[in-house]
Amino acid sequence: MQTGEMSMNEKEEAVRVQLRSSLDKEGQIHCAVGHRIAARVGVEPLFVGKQADELGIRISHCQLGLFGYTPKKGMPGYRVVKKLDNRPDAAFASVRKAAEHGRIPCLTLWRLATQYGHTKRDMGNIAETLELKITPCQLGCF
Repeated sequence: MQTGEMSMNEKEEAVRVQLRSSLDKEGQIHCAVGHRIAARVGVEPLFVGKQADELGIRISHCQLGLFGYTPKKGMPGYRVVKKLDNRPDAAFASVRKAAEHGRIPCLTLWRLATQYGHTKRDMGNIAETLELKITPCQLGCF
């Protein structure tokens, strides 16, 4: 049976198996891994996030840089986003325009990253510079 033909129970079990087998040395799943599992099984990332939550597995290493990073010398840890000194291109204006009430969805930042040729972390930095709250998370972390 191909993943497109799997029942919801089979997809749930496939996600759970892949989550358990993909834990890092701290027993967590990196954001990118959660997204790869979603793509492989053919479910939305939020489904993977809910399964991880039910299993008590924390998600780390947010691709936007918002959470899940170990403190390093000179960095407070947990977050790695930073405010930028300059606003180099049209991506800033697009992020500002896409925001509503001081918020912008994670998925919107990912799409804008692709559109402007930026990394996801770049987009996290832009949102941080603009003092935007990023919500909702595709994996349901916030």
